[in-house]
Amino acid sequence: MQKVCIVIPCYNEIDRLDVHQLITFYNANINYYFLFVNDGSSDATLKLLNEIQNNRSDRISVLNLENNVGKAAAVREGILAANLWLNFSIIGFLDADSSTPISEVPKLVAHFKNEVLFVFGSRCRRIGADVKRKLYRHLIGRVFATFASNMLSLPVYDTQCGAKFFKAKIIKTIFSEEFKSNWVFDLEIFYRFVKEHDKLNINNISKEISLEVWEDKDGSKIKLKDLFVIPFEMIKLYRHYKK
Repeated sequence: MQKVCIVIPCYNEIDRLDVHQLITFYNANINYYFLFVNDGSSDATLKLLNEIQNNRSDRISVLNLENNVGKAAAVREGILAANLWLNFSIIGFLDADSSTPISEVPKLVAHFKNEVLFVFGSRCRRIGADVKRKLYRHLIGRVFATFASNMLSLPVYDTQCGAKFFKAKIIKTIFSEEFKSNWVFDLEIFYRFVKEHDKLNINNISKEISLEVWEDKDGSKIKLKDLFVIPFEMIKLYRHYKK
């Protein structure tokens, strides 16, 4: 049975972290491990994470960052720490607000067959799925995704979904260097992955999987003014990785 580590970055998540959901999943899935990253929270998030870890340190670890470094750096620090923690087969990350329910993770992990190295979720609204997105965020997301897909020259539908998992053997390739963007580091992950692998083989080594359940949660750390920064960040990444 392959060991899977889920990294969850947390910044002031005391009111958004679904402890019951996490512990229920932990108890039912002995091959899954958790590494929580406290990203310099100013509330009681660290205390809560330590309580979750209490008596569960065999499969739950807490990485405490004294200062807030942003989601990109927190994810990177967590992924690298997980890679050193145990000999995991698969390592990935989820958002702390459970917008992607943890019950979706085994469905993603199930696609790591044969030569697949990278599996990520896609928030595709469709009949038969319970995907709830606010209209304005859906529209902004589709504009972003269209530009991102063209920049990458890949038919990817959703680069920004916060559910991404990797075979452990490619962790250093993707995460060894600091991200150049905090706002669109998810897009940077794709640039790094494509750079290291033959684009003609992308369909065989990566899978974009439509989520069955996803919900927009209140309390997003991205503000309206940040949306004006994102296009410039995208251009910066394009120029860097397309050299």
